[in-house]
Amino acid sequence: MATSQDKNLTLSVKDFGPIYNAEIELRPLTVFVGPSNTGKSYLAVLIYALHKFFNSHEGKEPPFLYISSPSFPDEAVIHGQDITRLIGRVDEIVSQVNENSSTIPPDEIASLIRAMFSHLLPANDLADEIMRCFGIDETRRLIRYESKESAKITLSPVTPEAEYNHSSLYKFIIAKEAFTTSIPDTNLQIGKDALEEYIQDASEGKIRFGQKWTDSDERKSFVAKLMNGLSANIASYFDNPISQPAHYLPADRTGVMHAHKVVVGSLIRGASRGIHPTRALPALSGVVADFIEQLLELGDLSSRRKRLNENLTQRLEKEILSGSIRNEKSETGYPVFSYQPTGWKEDLPLMNTSSMVSELAPVVLYLRHVVSPGEVLIIEEPESHLHPGMQVAFIRHLAAAVLSGIRVIITTHSEWVLEELANLVRLSELSESDRKGIGGADYALSPDQVGTWLFEPKKRPRGSVVKEIPLDVDYGGFRSDYDDIAIGTHNDWATISNRIEEN
Repeated sequence: MATSQDKNLTLSVKDFGPIYNAEIELRPLTVFVGPSNTGKSYLAVLIYALHKFFNSHEGKEPPFLYISSPSFPDEAVIHGQDITRLIGRVDEIVSQVNENSSTIPPDEIASLIRAMFSHLLPANDLADEIMRCFGIDETRRLIRYESKESAKITLSPVTPEAEYNHSSLYKFIIAKEAFTTSIPDTNLQIGKDALEEYIQDASEGKIRFGQKWTDSDERKSFVAKLMNGLSANIASYFDNPISQPAHYLPADRTGVMHAHKVVVGSLIRGASRGIHPTRALPALSGVVADFIEQLLELGDLSSRRKRLNENLTQRLEKEILSGSIRNEKSETGYPVFSYQPTGWKEDLPLMNTSSMVSELAPVVLYLRHVVSPGEVLIIEEPESHLHPGMQVAFIRHLAAAVLSGIRVIITTHSEWVLEELANLVRLSELSESDRKGIGGADYALSPDQVGTWLFEPKKRPRGSVVKEIPLDVDYGGFRSDYDDIAIGTHNDWATISNRIEEN
């Protein structure tokens, strides 16, 4: 049976930020490529915000119903949240089902599911999380500039679950003055014929309730069966990758790594002096604020020695960094980051290392202390400050992370990144024995594990359109707009050379 991290989702976006239209399948390795200002980072931040929102429900397990009182159905909770009022609605619906009725009306069930979902994840919370991650205070700023209406976002399963037939998982509309959400109808049906099944399940301990009902409690048992079905349906919304934790490494991570002490110190000094209403304080975007917060938490992690993906990080340090990234807890509890070159006995402060080391340091730290298999790591421009050869090597290590169960999303401007990804996908067509002696032989990825998406700017309507770049075997890779640039510079060279000869 496929786990939640094995399931892919389709994200559809219309009139959002600089994006006119996009439909993207989020795969284990998802790549955004295209010119600047076309919405690659914009979409990456949206995905991060969705993860933060869907991962915010209480508890780590899907939300199932727990009966908290013998007075059921008057009192009940889902993950500590009181849903007595919703239980009352269920009880009323059951009371209206007459002896000849085989099912509760589907629209009543759909209404209950929406109410339960809204109770768990309110639309206002989603609006707040998205605006926090973007560092804005008005929803209208999320709408494409030339659009007079609204932005529309839909999450859909690539393969709808047969049991619940979710054609879409979640929809929301961002209007200039409002924020609305919806979930689709369901074909879940519960009628009196389900009562016998419920009693059997309850007797075998299969239903997660605080107490079991007997045959004499027919009405209460029927309500319980209905709530169990509704809870399982709601749980299906959380059994997908978007409910997993996500971690974002912004494009300016090197600067933040060097300056995070200054940023935190400034906030502390400002707080000690009180609020200055005449001085405007720039707000950090949520992704940068979360990044700084994670860096601060690494101080505690170093003392607890929480380590993840150790083989991945050790190979990355050995094969690319030629040394190890270290973080220790200072006397004040603040994390201190350093780099120890191979063979050295002393550490170098991170700010005194090469740009390549400081660029990859947060990746090593996140893989070692933060990101677990099944979770999502979003990296903007992983090629930053890396020689083309190191870009190729780093992409192989990201492929290794994907193979270990970590889902990865990157934005890139690098031709080398795309070419190496194409090689890794093409490698999967060879047997393991036939891969020997080929670069990246240990990191082959199947075509369904990789999705590459091109952001193309359009003038009418103004905004980018996003489409998948398929692997072109005849061409020899993922065909992007880099060829046009290479051809253009080559033609300019030829023109210049011809004119020099003419003169």
